[in-house]
Amino acid sequence: MKKNSLLVVSILIGIAALWSACKPDANVPPNPYDDLVYPTPDPPVDTLDPNSLVAIQRDIFALRCANPGCHDGNFEPDFRTAASSYSTLVYHPIIKNNLAEEFSFRVVPGDTSQSVLHERLTNCCFVNQDDRMPQDNIGTPLEAELIERIENWIMAGAKDMFGQTNFPPDQAPLVSFYLAYDTLVPPIVDLSATSNRVDGIYYNPFIINQSDPTHDVFHMVVFVQDDSTAVADLQINKVVCSYDENDFSPSAPGYQEYTGVHYANALNPEESFWIADINSHDFAADQLVFMRYYVSDGSNTTEFPVDGSIYQYKTYWSFYTIP
Repeated sequence: MKKNSLLVVSILIGIAALWSACKPDANVPPNPYDDLVYPTPDPPVDTLDPNSLVAIQRDIFALRCANPGCHDGNFEPDFRTAASSYSTLVYHPIIKNNLAEEFSFRVVPGDTSQSVLHERLTNCCFVNQDDRMPQDNIGTPLEAELIERIENWIMAGAKDMFGQTNFPPDQAPLVSFYLAYDTLVPPIVDLSATSNRVDGIYYNPFIINQSDPTHDVFHMVVFVQDDSTAVADLQINKVVCSYDENDFSPSAPGYQEYTGVHYANALNPEESFWIADINSHDFAADQLVFMRYYVSDGSNTTEFPVDGSIYQYKTYWSFYTIP
């Protein structure tokens, strides 16, 4: 009993000490953030409106789409909540397209004809037979009145939970990759191939032999893409060269600039690219030459590689001249 009493007293003393340590200290200065009032968003739009996102989420997406094994968060669109539905639908790039590749986004506000969500709900054969959602072979297609509510939501601007309409995306252009060719007429040699790079390492500079006539002028074929501008309509499109990996100003050593020309693949009109012709004799022999590509969609300009890129990106975008 005596040991138990001592244990209880020890615990009580410990609790008292802890409480004393946690009490506010009168000598501590006031927290300057205590009086801040953070703005809160307006409450969601009236869920009684059957064409609002909140009502559609409650009556359609949550009940008919977010089922186990379907759009329950394991793959997109994610129909578990109104927020996840909106973020994975409106101006969200699609993964699966039809054979004609007619769609870019799952939902385009104000346009059901460009919204793949509407197409998947109404077309039995989007790509394959029984391709309608909810999937024909495992679920029951939505009733006409439910599809009409989704149509009304899209055509009214596909507003979010707070009644706001999203704006079309406008990301900076993406420089996908490049190829360097000795000629554009078959037989074509890929100068950027790993076998033609220093020490046979794929990220090392590719080799330009200035004594080889086929290397006098080589062709940089650059593949770029943009979320809102056709490749043919992109601006700037130039390759800039420098001996300095981080200095591409006109005063940089070895500075040269080459403007690209747009080409479309005759065999695949959907594939287009820009080609800049580079004169190897513009550079000294035994010289490492770094390259950067510049492209703009009119709103955003992309430069790649950039100063902060890892060195292997910079050497991949480079060539070495041998006499």
